[in-house]
Amino acid sequence: MVMTKCFLCFPQDIKLHIMQTLLETEQFYVYSLETLVNGYMRKLKSPEYAHLCGDPGTVDVMFYKLPEILNTHENLLQQLKMRINHWHDTQKIGDIISASMAKQPVLDTYTAFTNNFNRAKELISKASAKPAFYKFLEERTKEHKERLNLDDLIIQPIQRIPRYELLLKELIDKTPEDHPDQESLQQALNTVKTLATAIDESKNVADKAIKDEQALRGLEGMIDGHVELVSPHRKFIRQLGVIDQKGARKDRWLFLFSDLLLCASVKRRAGGIRRPSISALSPATLPVEAGKYKLAWKLLLEDVEIVKSPASTQQANQERDVSKLEEDLSILSRITGLTETLSSPHQGLDEVLKELTETVNKRLAERQALPAPPTALLSKLELTATTHEGIENFVLFLSSQEARQTFENDFAEAKKKLAARSKDHFPPVFLYPIPIMKTRSGMQFSCAAPSLGTMSNSLRDVWVCNSDGYVGQVCLLSLTPEPTVAFCISVCSARILCIAPVPGAQDMHTLRSHLRVPKLPLDSGQGRTLQFVGETPNQCSMPAVAMNQQASEIMAFDTDDSEEEEEVISPGTGIAPEIRLQVDDVPMEEASSEEDVDRISANSNPDDMSSREDLEVLQPTMWLGTEDGCIHIYQCTDNIRTRKSRTKIRHPAAVQCILYLDNKVFVSLANGDLTVYRREPGHAWDTKNPLTVTLGSSTTPISKMVSVCSKLWCGCQNNILVVDPNTLNVEHQFSVNNDSQKTVHCIVSSGLGVWVSLQATAVVRLYHAATCENLCDVDVTQTVYKMLAGSDAIIRQHKAACLRITALLICKELLWVGTSAGVVLTLPHPKITTTTTSARDIAVPNGSGQGHTGHVRFLTAVDIPSGKATASHRKISEQVFERPKGLAPPDLEHRRASATAAIVSSMMVISGGDGYEDFSATTPNEAAGKDDSTNHLLLWQV
Repeated sequence: MVMTKCFLCFPQDIKLHIMQTLLETEQFYVYSLETLVNGYMRKLKSPEYAHLCGDPGTVDVMFYKLPEILNTHENLLQQLKMRINHWHDTQKIGDIISASMAKQPVLDTYTAFTNNFNRAKELISKASAKPAFYKFLEERTKEHKERLNLDDLIIQPIQRIPRYELLLKELIDKTPEDHPDQESLQQALNTVKTLATAIDESKNVADKAIKDEQALRGLEGMIDGHVELVSPHRKFIRQLGVIDQKGARKDRWLFLFSDLLLCASVKRRAGGIRRPSISALSPATLPVEAGKYKLAWKLLLEDVEIVKSPASTQQANQERDVSKLEEDLSILSRITGLTETLSSPHQGLDEVLKELTETVNKRLAERQALPAPPTALLSKLELTATTHEGIENFVLFLSSQEARQTFENDFAEAKKKLAARSKDHFPPVFLYPIPIMKTRSGMQFSCAAPSLGTMSNSLRDVWVCNSDGYVGQVCLLSLTPEPTVAFCISVCSARILCIAPVPGAQDMHTLRSHLRVPKLPLDSGQGRTLQFVGETPNQCSMPAVAMNQQASEIMAFDTDDSEEEEEVISPGTGIAPEIRLQVDDVPMEEASSEEDVDRISANSNPDDMSSREDLEVLQPTMWLGTEDGCIHIYQCTDNIRTRKSRTKIRHPAAVQCILYLDNKVFVSLANGDLTVYRREPGHAWDTKNPLTVTLGSSTTPISKMVSVCSKLWCGCQNNILVVDPNTLNVEHQFSVNNDSQKTVHCIVSSGLGVWVSLQATAVVRLYHAATCENLCDVDVTQTVYKMLAGSDAIIRQHKAACLRITALLICKELLWVGTSAGVVLTLPHPKITTTTTSARDIAVPNGSGQGHTGHVRFLTAVDIPSGKATASHRKISEQVFERPKGLAPPDLEHRRASATAAIVSSMMVISGGDGYEDFSATTPNEAAGKDDSTNHLLLWQV
């Protein structure tokens, strides 16, 4: 930018001189911002320099919010130039400054920049260690007209706002009281002060967070035992010397944090034990030469409770009684004083008061004469904690009663704040369990998914798959009038590994010229009129990919003719401006019954058959993948008890995962292939010509897939492959773990967050969808141990020894975690933005009181129809013990009548697993253990 000087008609005018200073400094500030944005940020993102930082996300963090700040001040500079270049005696300047700085986006932008400033400096410093990046910085410094380097430039947004405040004060001093600009200048000054205060407060918070982190890192270095203390929002509160009475008498030091309690011993050195100063470990300072500690134990604060000892309780009661008696004496003294002001005789009252006072004094003397508990007992601190071994007790002795009281107060305050942090995270409401009686021994759940709403109604059942290795079975969970297993039916001769709902075709334009369902000559009811309203999505484009000719083989089942005649469609004549489908009163799915099909077939002709097939492509389908390499495709409206799958596709290897995305169905196979099925808008799936690419091998197949920000994240052994769904090219790849033997087992996403768990581990990892950076790791071990604390010791130890995560789900911003111990956990899914670099402050997982005796096999979620919540709050005992053992036949008429009910925003989360167990039960249950081998569905409302 070429800087121009304002021509001053009256150089002697001091106010105009201040205006010129404001304009010139604003021009230089905008020039500096342009240099940061164009000379640094955009160049580092260009192909020529992109290798210097590696990841564009890192560049965005380095120069966070600078483009927005530049835009604000370019507009302000333009207005300043116009005002000063058209200067006159009554010209105003304060209004444009106030208008520019008073906007909430400006405050948010500057605050966000300030909060990120330290992080940006850290990244720049780290990158500057590379010679190529350092050379880049030197070149940019030489290009700047004032030879300012990056550090000099990036600090200017923080320095600029205080500079406005100084210039505005000078302008106000040089502006007459009656000048039109005086009021607007005062308003502008107040606006700038508010902005500066907000920035300062934000900077102070950021600086304090850095100091807290440094303090925690200092303590980490002082304590042996691989202690990780650094965590956002964690603060060091207090250190106390204690004596541990567990086992042999030991000297210990107790460290209290905002969410953690840690006990350590001081390592012995030559010359005796070197004790650090307690005052040196205040929250504000750190010991520089303190002795090294050795970790004894570490507990989460939420798992620890203080046990009130009899001695402390006795003393507290004694002190309370003395306090009340002293208060009574004070009241009697005031009453006695008031009686002296009475003019009427009050001898009787005086005698009563005297007698009462003597009684209270006597009782007070008795209480004060009681012996105090021993000092050792008053300094005794008893703790109870939930650990992986169950409930453990700790007995500690502090130096004095006052030290114990101080610790208890700090402990209580820390727990109160800890609870307040998670007060908005309400736990899901458990509804009830549903047992699924096994029709064959060895049947276990494998997967489940809700069906999609159909054209004629919004009915959504849940398809639950289970297998014994020889037979694949589907159990239909009907949600109306209340969740009930309608039936279980075998659908194939192999284990069902995965299931996915696939929407019907979206584009109606290719069908409107000939789709019309005439009213059928049935005895009941008048025809209903439905109007299709469709949008034309972009045509799918897929570059040529080498096809594996053996990738798929279409196998059609032999079916009755009636099964092919569910709807009758007569051809229309031309394209009408508004095409309406006339459907009889019989719902679409009812047409599959034998009686209706016969009636429809009798009134059909060959042209109707083709039209009916076109209408079928509009219906959603369910795709079931099996261990023998087959995909069975059903319509969501099919009665799977009476008809086979409409299509069966055979593949050369087991079907690991099925995912629908953008009018394509992606299928991962056990041989490492990724097969893609496509359809043109308004047409059926092209199952004969799939595209196949090889992304893995038979030893490293794609185990899981999920859609993340229009990309395909594929779990391949211990790696994540980020695949473009259009080109099928791998755009990025990163490792989740260094152990190649642990493959990606579960993966779910929401927004910019992706949760990944590995096989045979109890840790779930959160990744950033844009940068692929690991934001945090959550170990569920401690929470699971806490839930198992009341279980039998042998069972608890067995479950703890082989603990692993078996299922993941995100519903209503809650991450649901299923485990091999049968415990179901939830934790809030954090809000992640494009600049998020860490989520270490995530809440601790919460365990549900209800779970499974064995493994959690799957987690899924479905909308709850209106009115469902009322029916769901029956007693659990009524649900478990009064439910008939057999499977009740589906009440189809009731389901269809309820299908048109409105859908509310509540969701139902369903877990499937082995047995049912109430972990929150405090008393033995006579029925416990009887249904351990029975598969159960557990239902929660969110």
